[in-house]
Amino acid sequence: LEGGLKFDFSEISLPKDCLSQNNECHDENENEEDDNYDSDNEDSTNALQSCFKTMVDTLSKQDPETIAQVQTLVKELRRITLLWDELWLGTLAQHQTEISKRQQQLEYEIEKVNENPNLNKEEKMSLIAEKHRIIIKPIVFVLEQLQEITSAEAETPHEREFQEKYLEEIKNVIQKLKNPENPDKPQESLQPLKTIQKQFQQKFHRRASYTLKMQSISPVLATIKNTLIAMPGLTTSAKTRVTISHVSNAVSILPTKTKPKKLIFYGSDGQTYTYLFKGLEDLHLDERIMQFLSIANTMMTNNSDLSGRNLYRARHYSVIPLG
Repeated sequence: LEGGLKFDFSEISLPKDCLSQNNECHDENENEEDDNYDSDNEDSTNALQSCFKTMVDTLSKQDPETIAQVQTLVKELRRITLLWDELWLGTLAQHQTEISKRQQQLEYEIEKVNENPNLNKEEKMSLIAEKHRIIIKPIVFVLEQLQEITSAEAETPHEREFQEKYLEEIKNVIQKLKNPENPDKPQESLQPLKTIQKQFQQKFHRRASYTLKMQSISPVLATIKNTLIAMPGLTTSAKTRVTISHVSNAVSILPTKTKPKKLIFYGSDGQTYTYLFKGLEDLHLDERIMQFLSIANTMMTNNSDLSGRNLYRARHYSVIPLG
């Protein structure tokens, strides 16, 4: 359902450019093919979004309160998929190889300029500064996109805490990359970026397995009560329908690469339901594994003890994409 910030790392990408004579640009035919492919994909996406919006509008007319509550739930779940500190660390880690390549490229260009006997010292420094600006510009572009996202008005205590702690430092890092004191020393000019990345890494390493308060990362979810939202993943009839009563204030962050979050929903039947909320992962593999376990359970139904209880049964879960 619509609503909330849906962030994909593909939305933050380094623009293609030709930085040196050693880099090759795509020829015109390849560019035309890419443009046509992108155009077809965009048309298909727009058509799907239009159909989806029509479905939501129709359902909203039939049951506006339920749809509004589901939209709020999805919006807030998207918010906590990637917390702002996780967003910065994940993006910097994803582009680390590209950043290293550009540092090497810059060192190579500086060496070429310094070896040019036809330039005086001032001309060399001016040319090096310009090359630094051009080569580092795509990195600055990525950082400015991240800065724009995390400079938006904070809506949760966790977002306000992030802005108070990091926003000013992020501005300084971007400014130093744009106007380095010593552009002829790439390691020194890129050091502020490495420093802030290290701060984010230390933060997560220090609390490899930890718990956050839902009140801090999503006050809206922390305060919802007695909703009309059906409990996700349950197969129930109209008479036995279980809805979300409220959400636990404790959110466990698992110590794995993508930091999945374990959420607990309390049902209208008084039971608790635990969910593993994942971002930055392809759920197709999870779904296939769950299907395999379900099939395995069906095949092993004949293996039961004297009381009729199955001897072998693998526990499996529902995989529910938010879209």
